[in-house]
Amino acid sequence: MNTALKKAYDLERKGLDAYIDLAAMSKNALARKTLFSLASAEIEHMMKIDDIAFSMDKKEPWASAETSFKASDIEIKIKDFFVNTKKEALDQHSDDAGIIKKAMDFERKSYELYSDLSKKAGSDAEKRFYEAMMKQEELHYDALENVNYYLTRTGDWFCHEESKRWNWMNI
Repeated sequence: MNTALKKAYDLERKGLDAYIDLAAMSKNALARKTLFSLASAEIEHMMKIDDIAFSMDKKEPWASAETSFKASDIEIKIKDFFVNTKKEALDQHSDDAGIIKKAMDFERKSYELYSDLSKKAGSDAEKRFYEAMMKQEELHYDALENVNYYLTRTGDWFCHEESKRWNWMNI
């Protein structure tokens, strides 16, 4: 595995561990669902990185490896949970927002790493992969930000860029 892919893989592994640990600390059902959903996404990312590394180990160029991701379904998973869970359960232990903030910090750092790797990419395919990873991290950050807004009930939620706001949470 080349150095850049190793960094990416290690980062995703740290994310997996962090999300599982944070979910275990959380007492809020919505926060736990979000964090476990993100842990699942980190596994998908690790598998994608592993596939690319395996392809490159066979001396195939970056271009031969599939570097894109299917559309993220994290919002769908959380929405399904949200609409099928009693409001009382969603609102219990809403002081877990600090846990969500830690996850947001991790996503921000992940985005920054992929941005840096994208700038240093040796091929268009490699650059596209890191840009796809940046998009994944952005979607994860948006998910966490929406959950944070819900838990803290701040007016900031209404200032959030509309295309990133989960209006279905506004009940």
